[in-house]
Amino acid sequence: MKKSARLNFFIKLTILVVICFCAVNIIRLRTEYNSLRAQEAELRAQKEEFEEKIDRLKEELAHPMTDDYVMRIAREKLGYYLPDEVIFYNDR
Repeated sequence: MKKSARLNFFIKLTILVVICFCAVNIIRLRTEYNSLRAQEAELRAQKEEFEEKIDRLKEELAHPMTDDYVMRIAREKLGYYLPDEVIFYNDR
């Protein structure tokens, strides 16, 4: 009988260890899943921002190269101004 009781104890212990192992893995995988979902949402938001930026750049490229367009780009991107133009700086 002692051999049967000892075998029964080891079977129960083995089952308990397997259950604990499964529980720990489930918790770990669930945490990783939640982290990946958050990362996915962040990447989708970045993708939308980049797609909007691409659309804006495509619209800018579609405009003809007029003098007004060149002057606007020179002011916005390069900081150029006309010689007789008065520039006001706001320090705020």
